[in-house]
Amino acid sequence: MYAFALVTVLFTGLLTVACSSSDDGEPTAAATAVVATATSESVPTATTGPDTADTLIPAATAFPSETATPVTPPAETGGGRLRLSVPEAGPHFDIHREVSPAVSTWGIGLIYSRLFRNTPADSPELVLCELCESWEFVDADKLRITLRPDVMWQKIEPLNGRRLVASDVVFSLERQRAPGSPNGDLLVGIGAITAVDDRTLDLEIDGLDADLLLNLADGRTRIVAPEAVAVTGDLLRGPNVGSGPWIWVDTTAQTATYDRNPDYFEMGAPGIDGLSISFISSANTRLTAYRTGLLDIVDTSGSEVGRTLSRFPGSISKLVTSPGTGAEIAFNSSDAPFDSVLLRRAMFRAMDPWSDLETIWGGDGSVTLGIPDPSGSWLLSEDAMRTAFVDTDRALELMSESGVTPSGVIEITVGQFGDAYIAQARSVADALTILGFESTVREVSTREFADDVWIGGNYQIFVGAQAPVDGVSNDLFSVHHSAGLWNTTGFSSDELDGLIELQSEQIDPSDRKRTLLDAQFRILEGAHRFTVAARETHWLAREWVGGFDPDPRRGENAWLSRLTLAEHEET
Repeated sequence: MYAFALVTVLFTGLLTVACSSSDDGEPTAAATAVVATATSESVPTATTGPDTADTLIPAATAFPSETATPVTPPAETGGGRLRLSVPEAGPHFDIHREVSPAVSTWGIGLIYSRLFRNTPADSPELVLCELCESWEFVDADKLRITLRPDVMWQKIEPLNGRRLVASDVVFSLERQRAPGSPNGDLLVGIGAITAVDDRTLDLEIDGLDADLLLNLADGRTRIVAPEAVAVTGDLLRGPNVGSGPWIWVDTTAQTATYDRNPDYFEMGAPGIDGLSISFISSANTRLTAYRTGLLDIVDTSGSEVGRTLSRFPGSISKLVTSPGTGAEIAFNSSDAPFDSVLLRRAMFRAMDPWSDLETIWGGDGSVTLGIPDPSGSWLLSEDAMRTAFVDTDRALELMSESGVTPSGVIEITVGQFGDAYIAQARSVADALTILGFESTVREVSTREFADDVWIGGNYQIFVGAQAPVDGVSNDLFSVHHSAGLWNTTGFSSDELDGLIELQSEQIDPSDRKRTLLDAQFRILEGAHRFTVAARETHWLAREWVGGFDPDPRRGENAWLSRLTLAEHEET
């Protein structure tokens, strides 16, 4: 099941990784939309949509330089529009036909709700109810969800403010998992989906799946209405009508605008009047806009945080780590000489990935085993990771104990994902030199890397972007289990297989955390793959932004509706 799901996303993910390796690419042109008009009162549900019209895209506006006069922030607490920027617009408006966060997190996904949402990173729980009021596993084969009674579709045709009911959720989930849907992998393992009544739905499941609730809370598993889809047969150009905190107003080639949904079901949210989102492909230009007062929040690199905070000491900063991302280093344990676990452990100890973080990756990121755990506390600590690295004396001892005699030339295959990956491959070559090996670095295109490395397993050592795998169990079964389709390193053990299978059925987060930590220790002992520079994003907010706690893991954007904007005077 997990390997099949990975097949559907691997090549799409490759394109996402490859296209995001350069931050200064041209922004994607925004889709035009079917326009629907808001109504002030609820009217009967329409069976057909309104006449359509295209949103005109105005001429591009020149972006100000860093010497521009700062814009005065909103004057009243609880009002105003939050100004932020993302690298690109989504290619269209259909949430179920696109995997990119440009749609699900920062685009039209803002108007929709989900059954569940992700909890904050430090929470002992993993999900909490959004559309649901309660949920329970009736038995190992059925999840029952009871919906809130107070959720209304936005007062826009063709929904016109009617109540959201269980049959809407059934329709949306069925649409998401329809054949060919790029987000259908999130619902693998779910059988029949049935509306018991207007507020209750049952999901038949193929045994307990610990990732099920996380997948239902994913930013791509948002609930759309059947009437909206019926207007044109899809949502590529709208109509854009949701039940979420934001109402779509307009999207052009340069900006997207959203208004506060006054009828949103969560009291006090959103705390601001709306969102103004600019599409700026360059990270430097986004940061310049923040420094000149044109943006209220911004994501940036660690090297820029200190300089920005020194100029704007009132700014708030937050570091967000994204497990399951970064530059992966792996050894093929199926063939000599890396079929020797002692040699692989010697290689680990000959390397210093924390030094590489500073010298190659600019200080950004962390060293992990690459597993996309839903909470940072579920990952091995840095102290635990360091027990396997950075010990040249022990590396030489292990090399001697392995009985391996250096011979021939070791080939390091590196994908052309950027200059830093090439530099990382050379650092691996330096570690081989410590152990007496000669080596060569072979650069391959990102497409060849996917074919020959991710899928084919044709390498001795590889350095490249981590394969985009969604979900803890999906990653463990596909990459680390002995029967995993993408276990190209060849490392496996009965003990590790048992732990992987056990955690996949542990619904209790504390039990699953213990099992996953144990599994990670087994993987670390195997010394066959790890990730350096697991992505860390530094977020900054100006001092007038209240409730700032960004956490976009798994496409989460509910934190935007909890922000407020306070009065601020120019200095």
